[in-house]
Amino acid sequence: MRLGGKHRMSKDDTLRIVLALSSLRGIGPATMKKSLGKIRAAMSEPDIFQALAPVIGKKAGEAEWVAGLGEADRVMARCEEVGIVALSMLDPAYPARLLEMRKPPAVLYCRGRAELLERPTLGVIGTRKPTRIGEVAAARIGAHFSSHGVSICNGLADGIDICSMKPEGEIVPGAVAVMAAGLDLIEEKLAPERIVTRATRVLEAGGLLVTDAAPGAREDQYAVIASCGLQAGLSHALLLVQSPVDGGSRFTVAEACDQPRVIAYLVPPTAEASDPVFGANALLATGPDGLQKFAQVKSAKGPTLVPINSRADYASILRLLEPSATSLV
Repeated sequence: MRLGGKHRMSKDDTLRIVLALSSLRGIGPATMKKSLGKIRAAMSEPDIFQALAPVIGKKAGEAEWVAGLGEADRVMARCEEVGIVALSMLDPAYPARLLEMRKPPAVLYCRGRAELLERPTLGVIGTRKPTRIGEVAAARIGAHFSSHGVSICNGLADGIDICSMKPEGEIVPGAVAVMAAGLDLIEEKLAPERIVTRATRVLEAGGLLVTDAAPGAREDQYAVIASCGLQAGLSHALLLVQSPVDGGSRFTVAEACDQPRVIAYLVPPTAEASDPVFGANALLATGPDGLQKFAQVKSAKGPTLVPINSRADYASILRLLEPSATSLV
């Protein structure tokens, strides 16, 4: 749709608008979330620019707006070329649970089976340097929950992530992998080779890649941390297998502290309870105060903490997930 048009916007028009707005200075995810009503009410691009003028202020004029629309066209063309589905906050297929985040992604990029976003999702998290106990536990968790219609979700990192995704050497069915790079990472090698290889295997196994990074965005340390928040937003529940108190899993758990999420954690065997690699698990066992300490947040009133002592406790997690999961038990 050209600038100056005056008709009801299509789904693609809306996506273009959200992409353009996201490129403007001062229009971050939180602002976009607050502005959804104004965007929905608009009939055209000029309407939106005028409606959001008080928010945009002097940070961007019409020239920046037109440039943003041009960038949106580039992104949309690349998505079509590679087979990426881009869901704006206003898209009916955009996961409603992401809007529970303080800063939900304005656009969620998907590659693979986007319908997996409708399934119950378990974020399996933990250290990149697990003990044998952690590796075995992660593999059993991945195999069990995926066999019960639950999508295993994480970033395909070394350690607990990939152990839960490949319990028997093959990627579990229905996996949801959260990437810290654009989803043309396979073609453009935008992430480390092992991540690109694992992402390719997820697609081959009928899974789904997701990210909030536009095509062409390269993985870096900041993007990896940001992807932890997206994992928490997408997951109906998180399960911490094994982590020291300073482990990277704290970033994912911190995001979940603002949301009505289940945070489950493995209770280590008595002989391993004092091992530093289970330090985070020990903190969570002390309750909300321990959760706050591990996540380094001021408040943690949203989540429900659930200890996992044995496989028998898996059923309690299934019951706390979406109703569609419990019907598969």
